[in-house]
Order: sequence, then structure tokens, then C-alpha cells
Amino acid sequence: MKSKIFALSLATLALFGCGKDDKKDTAGLVEGILASKSYYLVDAGTLERTDSQIKGTGSVVFVSPLDGLDAKTNYNLTFTLEDGGSVELVAHSDSTLSKGVSVVLSRAGSVLNAKLKADGTETETKVLGGITASGVAKISIDVHNDENPSHILIWDGAGDAFAEDDALLNSEAETPGQGKSTAWGLVLTKATLTAATLAEPKFVEPE
Repeated sequence: MKSKIFALSLATLALFGCGKDDKKDTAGLVEGILASKSYYLVDAGTLERTDSQIKGTGSVVFVSPLDGLDAKTNYNLTFTLEDGGSVELVAHSDSTLSKGVSVVLSRAGSVLNAKLKADGTETETKVLGGITASGVAKISIDVHNDENPSHILIWDGAGDAFAEDDALLNSEAETPGQGKSTAWGLVLTKATLTAATLAEPKFVEPE
């Protein structure tokens, strides 16, 4: 599977699901100069959007879905957080970012924390050692939704070590559940996102 780059798209995007009929209004959908894939707003909130970043509080879902319900996918995120802010990656969700499995990355001072969410429950928060949350963070995340519960691994995306033993978090069987569909998106809280890319998984289970 070729790497897919989901860069950020230009402003004036329609809601992905509005009203009881959950229809999409694509009339205002515009791809930015750097965009290979566009997104819809789920919650506009206070988001400010350009062709190079999404800033503020709100949520988006990307137009192109994942390869399948049982896909193994690597997500690379580059972002900055205000103190108390967070970026939540929602994988294998529906078009409203429901029924997915989530990785929540949050800042407390200079510390970057992570927790996992699925099926209405969440894990305890864990500190991602070696990551300074007060600057630009680059995080690489594997989500293996072919396992139940989903297997999630998190690495320092600024480095080049992506073995299982190098993971800052390795959920094994600790994820609260499994994603139920094939959409993916992001929930931002006092955050600035400058990159979101997809690729083949960094870790492959030995046969």
C-alpha cells in the first residue's frame, strides 16, 4: 500500500453530517494548495483553517476513508498544544467521529500524556517519556484494527526507531475496544495541527 498524504485543506468547508438526514453538502468543499485530500467539519468550534494548518478547538473528518475495517495504518501527526490542550486521533469511526477508537494526546506543562478511548470507556493517562509538549510535537501512531481490541503503538515521530520495544506506549490488549467503521479524523482542543499523514504500519506482528 502506497503511503497516503492527507495534508490540510483550505477554508470554507461544509459540515460532514447536518440535519436528521445526515446528508453532505459538498458545494463549499475546496482543496488547498498543499492538499491531496480534503476534510469536512464535524464541529467548527473556534477553528481557523489555512492551506498549511488547522488551529483552535473543533473537529474534522477526512473525506477519503481507510482501506477497510481491518486495516493496519500508521498515522503521523505534527502539532503544538497550548497548556491543557489536546489532539485526539479518531480512527475507524463513522462520519461523525463516533464508534471509533481514539488516541488522545494532551499537554500538562511540558509533559505530553496519552490515553486510549473506545466503546465509551478509556484507559488511564500515561506520560510519553522523552517528548517535550511545550514545543512542536511529532508523533507516529500505529492502529491495528484487525485485532480485537485494537492494537495501538505510539512512537516519537521525530526519531527513526520504530521497533515494538521503542514504542512510548504499546497497548497490547489494553485498548478498551475496537473501531467499528472506516472513517478517520481529529478532535482539536487549543491545538495547532500542521501535518497529518497516513502510511503503512511501522510494526508488523511476527508470524
